[in-house]
Amino acid sequence: MANKAWLVRPYPTNINRINEFQTENIVAIGWPGIGDLTGKTRQDLKEILSKPPYSYTALALGNAYATVDIFVNQMNKGDLVLTPDGDNIYLGVITSNYEFNPKVDDIDTGYSHQRTVEWHTKITRDDLSKALRSSLKVHRTAADLSHHYDEIKALCFNMPMPETVTTEPIKISYPLRPDFNISFEIPADMTKGEAERLNTFISTLHFKD
Repeated sequence: MANKAWLVRPYPTNINRINEFQTENIVAIGWPGIGDLTGKTRQDLKEILSKPPYSYTALALGNAYATVDIFVNQMNKGDLVLTPDGDNIYLGVITSNYEFNPKVDDIDTGYSHQRTVEWHTKITRDDLSKALRSSLKVHRTAADLSHHYDEIKALCFNMPMPETVTTEPIKISYPLRPDFNISFEIPADMTKGEAERLNTFISTLHFKD
């Protein structure tokens, strides 16, 4: 089975748990108060979430059980996980099957549905390709990012970026003096943060006052 890559947001029950994710080496989702979901099928999850305490219907039910099914049944040990928190991006490898932690199953603040993770690196959104940044706009607690697997793997393990996500350059020419032009290339999807870093670098290039 090919490894996959997943988005998991750090907001179970709408509370930012990035500190818990990092210190406890986990990812987790909300929906506390429905017990241990080990062995529950997609249809089981649909029935559970259609009853109290959530009693979802229609679109809300579809979104909820699809997300919980991803976390409980579709993720696997060895898959990559990407967790965004503001401009920060945390990357790691899933190291367990689904686990239920009853100690943090409070209905208002719980994050009892968990998987353990070996976190590898922390980067920023500016380090992602434009296509991957766009995929993070999905309005889901958990989502499949496997179509970006090669890029996420390269970022997670500090490997060379695959050619499939290499951006096309734009050639820039700037008339520094009447008799001297500067020519260089920048990525076509250059971000504001990257432009600011380039500006800082150029500001250091003076050799004579």
